[in-house]
Amino acid sequence: MLKKTSAAKDSLEAILTFSLGAQVYALPIDDVVEVAAMVERTIVPDARPELLGVVNRRGQILPLLDLRLVFHQPAAPVTSATLFIVASHADKLVGLVVDEVQQVEYIPAVEKTRTSAKIIHGIISHKEQLIQIVALPVIMATYLSDEVAAEGND
Repeated sequence: MLKKTSAAKDSLEAILTFSLGAQVYALPIDDVVEVAAMVERTIVPDARPELLGVVNRRGQILPLLDLRLVFHQPAAPVTSATLFIVASHADKLVGLVVDEVQQVEYIPAVEKTRTSAKIIHGIISHKEQLIQIVALPVIMATYLSDEVAAEGND
């Protein structure tokens, strides 16, 4: 669920926008821990293709999901310039690999949109573009096993 921001932004919600190819997506800002640059990763044998491996984030093992593959787009090479969003849900952490992190936007409350995609919470029109709001809990439940998801006890 997207949360309300301060009274100054009266009834607006904060989201972090990012792109995968030409598509724009967003996460509620309350789900975002930080944006990080790629570090050395370890490949997990027999993992789903969407799981790019794991990285060491301040002593925690953090799984990395390729959101391009989650959203059925062709994979892109992962380099030292690749960014990922560290996101949190239910005390679990995940790294979400994206093409480009854009900015924090303030939007009106998002109503759940009827789409066939369970991993999309809603779609909004904002500044002449459509933004798909990612359903992080569904993505984590679908693509991460309990053994891989990092505990977020920072």
